[in-house]
Amino acid sequence: MKKILILLTLNLCVWGANDVNAQSASQSGFKIPVDCVSIFETRKDELKRELAKIDEARQSLEAFRASSAALFEERNAKLAVKEAEINATLARAQEEKKQTEQLIKKNEEIVKELRTMTSDKVGEAYGKMKDQAAADVLSAMDRTDAASIMYSLSPKKISAIMAKMEPTAASEITLLIKQGPPFIKAEKNVTQEISPTSPDGPAGNLLNL
Repeated sequence: MKKILILLTLNLCVWGANDVNAQSASQSGFKIPVDCVSIFETRKDELKRELAKIDEARQSLEAFRASSAALFEERNAKLAVKEAEINATLARAQEEKKQTEQLIKKNEEIVKELRTMTSDKVGEAYGKMKDQAAADVLSAMDRTDAASIMYSLSPKKISAIMAKMEPTAASEITLLIKQGPPFIKAEKNVTQEISPTSPDGPAGNLLNL
């Protein structure tokens, strides 16, 4: 700033000297020395004010740049933290989803195994029952449950039990066994009446399948 002030002063001295010399020469025909100090004193306050304005503007610009940079960095830092939180949440959600899918699959396998074990045990129990007793119990059951149990028995045992059933019950269970698992209860309008005197054998006999 001091260098600028000195240069401006020298320029003013030269300019003022030239201007005064020109005026004096035109009036008296000879040059008159110019007092540079008096010219400087006249313009000094004005130069200081201009330089103060320039310095103030520079400081304001630097302050604005600093505040803008700080705000930008703060915003970027907040965005980075938010992005990290979102990524962490997504990672946890994906891991939980994976664990849930594995748990569901494992539970399905366990349920399937339990159903198989239960079906085998039930089938084994009915296989040891007397034909009439098994026929009475199965006839009183829901047809789909009865078909599911009888499906696990041997063909010989199925035939013997059906021979002891009422024709209607034997017919409905026979239709379900024909469909195979999973068993869906047959509609009444598709149930066929089987005559006890059918030449093919007793009602529900496997010979009629």
